[in-house]
Amino acid sequence: MAAFIAPGMAVAQDEPAFVHEASDLEADPRVVYGTLDNGLRYAVMNNQTPSGNAAIRMRIGTGSLNETDAQQGIAHFLEHMAFNGSVNVPEGEMVKRLERHGLAFGADTNASTGFDQTIYKLNLPTVREPVLNEAMFLMRETAENLLLDADAIDRERGVIASEKLARDSLSYRSTVDRLRFFTEGSAITDRLPIGIAETIATMPREEFVSFYRGYYRPENTFIAFIGDVEPAVAIAKIEEYFGDWKAQGPALRETRPGPAVLQPGKVGYFFDEKLMTSVTLGALRPYEERSDTRVMRRENLVRAIGARILNRRFNRKVKQGEAAYLSGGVGRYRPYEVVDGMTLTIRTTPEDWRQALAEGEQELRRALQYGFSQDEMDEQLAIIRQSRETAVERAATRKTYAGLEYNYARELVSAFAEDKVFTSPQAGLALFEEAEPTITLEEVEREFREAWRGIENPAIYFINKEPLEDTERALKTALRESRNVAVTAPEPRNVAAFAYTDFGSPGEVISDSYLADADAHLVKFANNVRLNFKQTDFDAGTIAVRVRVGGGFMAMPRRSEALRRLGLNLLDQSGVVGHTDDDLRSLFAGQRVGVSAKTFIDNDAFELLGATDADDLSSQLNLMAAKVKAPAFSEDVAEQYFRKIRAWYPTHDSSPQETVRKYLPRLVRSGHEAYGFDDLDSFLEPTIADARAWIEPEMADGLIEISVVGDIDKQTVVEQVARTFGALPERADDKGDYPVMGDVQFPAGSETPNRFYHKGTPDQALVYVYWPAPDASDPVDRYRMRLLRGLFRNRLSDVLREEMGSTYSPGTSSYSNDLFDGYGYLYARVTAKPDEVDKVREGVLRVASEMANTPIDEDTFTRAWTPIVEDLDSSLENNSYWLSILGDAQTGASGLTRFRVREPAYRDMTAEDISVLAKEVFGGDRDISAYILPAEMQ
Repeated sequence: MAAFIAPGMAVAQDEPAFVHEASDLEADPRVVYGTLDNGLRYAVMNNQTPSGNAAIRMRIGTGSLNETDAQQGIAHFLEHMAFNGSVNVPEGEMVKRLERHGLAFGADTNASTGFDQTIYKLNLPTVREPVLNEAMFLMRETAENLLLDADAIDRERGVIASEKLARDSLSYRSTVDRLRFFTEGSAITDRLPIGIAETIATMPREEFVSFYRGYYRPENTFIAFIGDVEPAVAIAKIEEYFGDWKAQGPALRETRPGPAVLQPGKVGYFFDEKLMTSVTLGALRPYEERSDTRVMRRENLVRAIGARILNRRFNRKVKQGEAAYLSGGVGRYRPYEVVDGMTLTIRTTPEDWRQALAEGEQELRRALQYGFSQDEMDEQLAIIRQSRETAVERAATRKTYAGLEYNYARELVSAFAEDKVFTSPQAGLALFEEAEPTITLEEVEREFREAWRGIENPAIYFINKEPLEDTERALKTALRESRNVAVTAPEPRNVAAFAYTDFGSPGEVISDSYLADADAHLVKFANNVRLNFKQTDFDAGTIAVRVRVGGGFMAMPRRSEALRRLGLNLLDQSGVVGHTDDDLRSLFAGQRVGVSAKTFIDNDAFELLGATDADDLSSQLNLMAAKVKAPAFSEDVAEQYFRKIRAWYPTHDSSPQETVRKYLPRLVRSGHEAYGFDDLDSFLEPTIADARAWIEPEMADGLIEISVVGDIDKQTVVEQVARTFGALPERADDKGDYPVMGDVQFPAGSETPNRFYHKGTPDQALVYVYWPAPDASDPVDRYRMRLLRGLFRNRLSDVLREEMGSTYSPGTSSYSNDLFDGYGYLYARVTAKPDEVDKVREGVLRVASEMANTPIDEDTFTRAWTPIVEDLDSSLENNSYWLSILGDAQTGASGLTRFRVREPAYRDMTAEDISVLAKEVFGGDRDISAYILPAEMQ
């Protein structure tokens, strides 16, 4: 909620509606803020990436903290009820209405509830007038007109209970307990948004109405509209649909968490045999509310520098094999405005916890006692500067909405909710440039020590598989003994200049063709290296690079998930010959240069991935070419990998989801040993020599195909690739043949479910059902399968969720791959109670049978088809999409084929086509099932 405003209450006349109005920070000028006469606040931003798209976010300033004892879980429950009927939209019709306008919508993905807010989210793949009107209308229905029918509430209780069950993992329980420990006394963990079973099952309608009317009010609402719409138009829509909204009844008061009881030296712990070991030391103090100002941002920057330097030291020791811990790190800890301070967390093996704690404590104390070097500070300043310069460069093409990457919809709402001024990237860079010349090493060290005030007697939190003998005493004794060990100043580091800048004579271009439909260029060099290039302006200043080398997973000399993981770790984390991974971080600090190495399951190449800009493209390609020319196989990296495997393996069946990774990939491939995994010994069997025997020949001789997509001209890219990859010795001119790895078969059908067992929480189970499906030989099938699985999921949701109340969120997915003839599958995944797995499986099979034998009606088809078709154009405005399309443009062209048939495949698709496909997939008797059950049922 914006600063100075209490949820559920109107903004006082002498208090600003938005935090920037009381700050010396300038708000991003692209955002237009306003307040309606009824108190509703809004922020509107014009953004044209992707074009023709928009996002609406409606934030209601209430969450679980405002619940009474009898209402625990009601804020989240109420979010679900937004999809269960309103005055003008009958129950079950909201999703259908949105789908008919090309919008995908659902309670699982388009709303979220936290401790102090509930957010409703709607992404618009088109900004046509009818779509804007429908979206605004339905948001208004949610804000004011929910029916909250008693029968509908009762039908949703099972869904909420199932969602609670699905979240209740050992990891979740330990996370909650850790939060409880560090915020004890505040009652934060007494009001978890998911609620408790008793109130979920019993809350009467009257409680819902009271909470809804008391908190869903215009003065407690913030609407953000971001997208390819003129601000005046968006504002007019907000005024049209929300201007006459009047609150009903009195506002309910806001409840804030109480102060935490901070007890230095206290000890907490959580034990379970399936959890990895960690120790956290906390130096905490009461949270102090401060306004977002230039002074505060400078202070945060200075404090962040010290923490970043220390984290680099922790990471370096791990990578160099000098640490007893598996990972270590420090960070600021400010949960929900209750406490503030710093924490150090060390993750380790059960047997090494004492030594790991000592090393972590001593590394922190070394920093506190001896400070940092100028080189360390300069490195971090360079990295921070580069990130802010990149933000400026990309400002005009950052996404309106997206998944993991920065997007304006999420960030604008977050800034409002966290009392932060939403500043422009240009302002962020200017603040940094203003501060940087004045930041001294002495100031960084002083602020670092101030941040850790109280660490002499820290709170200690311990997670382990089992209790120690007198756990509290053991931890305090270990910490005291470590403190008695004197620390010395860190050794200065000398990193040699990067050795790979000259790869020989630049390669000669022997062919160069242009693909008009993809607006892409295909170039081949004399050494057989291929380059696929497309210039785009979707992401200003950004160049995405993908290098495919050799045979990857398919070229493994023997079937082994263990070898794949070891090889991947070595290739990704060993740096290059002559430079460790840590050296590379220092060498390229301040540049947009980096590479991650992957070898995905069922991929016929090693992949080197990176993103850079025009200024740093030369260095980026130097690094990637060095990775191919001189891959390193570090013994330190291998040793650390095996330590992590030993620590991880006992936890591999700590939840149903983790257990799936072991058994089901192999089950659905008729026992093929390259998939899934076996016991711990199998993971420890491969050696560095085995990894080298697999990877080195592929790097030395394997086919290379490079895709470059982004904001740069073709001539520059060709010259840089010619200078690096084009100068390498001659490469293979075609892909290898991998008959053993490519021999994958779907198993024979079975009426008897396969049973596997996990050791997580005993009331959780999963049901999987698989059906054989078309392979990848006809690319049109790829798009028909997407529609089929969407229809299948919707129908499963109707039956399992709404009719049976058996699951929170059924999932469906499908698989096919160009490497495997005659192999593909579709599956359903359902969370269930252990004693209901048979009922759930029967429900899944019933839905599949209905889809096989009942033609899909036009309305159902159209509602699933329209959101996909509406999104076709905007999906093309994405560098990642084009990387995938061009990845094999000269060595198989499966991506180009998919691109060329995609639009006609969707636009020509009919309900009859999907009905035929449904009969093909679901109409046989080759389905197989798997239950993931608690170990107690074994």
